[in-house]
Amino acid sequence: MGRLINLQYLNIRNTKLALMPPGMENLENLRILTDFVLGKQNGSSINELGKLEHLCGRLAISGLQNVACARDAKEANLKGKMKLKELELMWGQDDHVADDSKHDREILQQLEPYTNLEHLVISFYRGTRFPEWVGHASFSNVVSLLLSHCKFCLSLPPLGQLSSLKSLSIIGFAGVVTVSDEIYGHCDALSKPFGSLETLRFEDMPEWEEWICLKEEAFLLLQELHIEDCPKLTKFLPKHLPSLMKLNILGCQKLGGLLPRAPRISELNLLECDTLQLEQMLQHCTHLEKLAIQDCSDLRSLPEGALPTTLKELSINGCDDLDYSKIHLYTSLESLKIEGGCHPLESFPLGSFPKLKHVYFSDCEELKSIPSLEGHHQHLACLNSLDIHSCPNFISFPEVGLSATNLTIPVVSACMNLKSFPEQMHSLFPSLKYLGIAYCPEMESFPQQGLPSKLKTVVIEKSDKLIVSMKRREWSLQALPSLTEFTIIGAEEIEFFPDEHLLPSSLTHLYILDLPKLKSLDYKGFQHLTSLHQLYIQKCPMLQSMLPKRLLTSLYHLHIYECPSLREHCKKGKGEDWSAISHIPAIRIDEELIM
Repeated sequence: MGRLINLQYLNIRNTKLALMPPGMENLENLRILTDFVLGKQNGSSINELGKLEHLCGRLAISGLQNVACARDAKEANLKGKMKLKELELMWGQDDHVADDSKHDREILQQLEPYTNLEHLVISFYRGTRFPEWVGHASFSNVVSLLLSHCKFCLSLPPLGQLSSLKSLSIIGFAGVVTVSDEIYGHCDALSKPFGSLETLRFEDMPEWEEWICLKEEAFLLLQELHIEDCPKLTKFLPKHLPSLMKLNILGCQKLGGLLPRAPRISELNLLECDTLQLEQMLQHCTHLEKLAIQDCSDLRSLPEGALPTTLKELSINGCDDLDYSKIHLYTSLESLKIEGGCHPLESFPLGSFPKLKHVYFSDCEELKSIPSLEGHHQHLACLNSLDIHSCPNFISFPEVGLSATNLTIPVVSACMNLKSFPEQMHSLFPSLKYLGIAYCPEMESFPQQGLPSKLKTVVIEKSDKLIVSMKRREWSLQALPSLTEFTIIGAEEIEFFPDEHLLPSSLTHLYILDLPKLKSLDYKGFQHLTSLHQLYIQKCPMLQSMLPKRLLTSLYHLHIYECPSLREHCKKGKGEDWSAISHIPAIRIDEELIM
């Protein structure tokens, strides 16, 4: 490496390099050096960076725990590299305290960069406090700063003085108990603390109890605040965040107080906040559009008095004791997602939500039906997708009284007692384009009056009784003029597929997966599939041979995976069926692509 004296660009990002080679100081023409790695054997080689005067762009220095003395760090002369825009300084990820935290602080002190820097990352620093340059007002060009896993630091540097700072992340500060005025620094009369900050993240701070903010002029432009894994935090948040639009609170079990005054907040995500007082938290959120609540075990009811009329998206996950009786008041909802719980909700009248576009239910053990409101016909003109997963007691859709003329995607899976779709399905859901059914063992058949005529895609997985009805020719898929894609997965008893006239001539994509007893592809079932472009076959161990060439003339793509017998028959130039498939432009057999 030392001989490449004309080298200008060296990118070694994401490698496992343990240390730099000798002679790096000879590469005086280097402009871009992405990483400089210090090993135990050559920690003092950091001084070689001093000769690389033209470095610009990004530089990451790792293994700083191996630097023997501060003088070596000073000779790296980062302060003289005026064109560096991004700097990352990393110590090792060991768990023990450095013998002398003052030593690490002196190393970091001597690694002070030039003030033109725009992005700074400091990771696994082992000092108890930062040197003066971190957060100094002279770094007026810094727009993003990440301080990560500096777990021996007892306080934070005065980062509020960085006048251009837009993004700040503080992660893994295990020793910080209080965030107080020291973080704001000393700003002059014309500037405000964190005057440009838009995104702020605190994460993995196990001892943090209190956030003191006596400066109401701080964080005036803050738009996004993320607080995660701060289990002791009780006294929380600046009081006035006039620009805040998104708030994420995750793993703050003792947090139950009010939100700040944030009149513009539109998105609120709450995870594992056990002492949550949701109604109090929402009382100032007059513009809230998205609310997500997960694993908040103490939450018993949805707010009524503080209900935001602007709410469009509601997601609730793992709140098993939550009472949903007030949810019908959320008439502005466009997206509803409920996972787990629904106790004691047995029926969910979608007709209460005229603006709904997307509905998702999962692991709702008590949910049995989606009824229409008694005595009324509801037209869900906006409903586009309806997914019901792992609701073992779900047994029925409404037969009448509820229509969704724009519904295009219904997916039903692991609903162990569901037997059928509505008999009037073709008129209730006339715009249906995608239908997915998986792990519904009691599903017996499709409606006798047929499926909606606009249906383009059908996916059937692990639904044995429905497969049996296919053999009785009760599916009527051949009557669907728009059907272009069909997938069958996990049919245990099928030996021949597809039956004659099962699939329409409009089909372009056919996926056959996990049919352990499939012995052959049915000649009569394929003879009218003249538009078939892609055939995908996987996990059919007993399937041995391909169809005749004349039935495969329209194919552009053939994919065969985990079918050992078929693979042998289709080997290029050798297999018995190679002549039948050799005309296909793209063939993939397991990991081999044959063109």
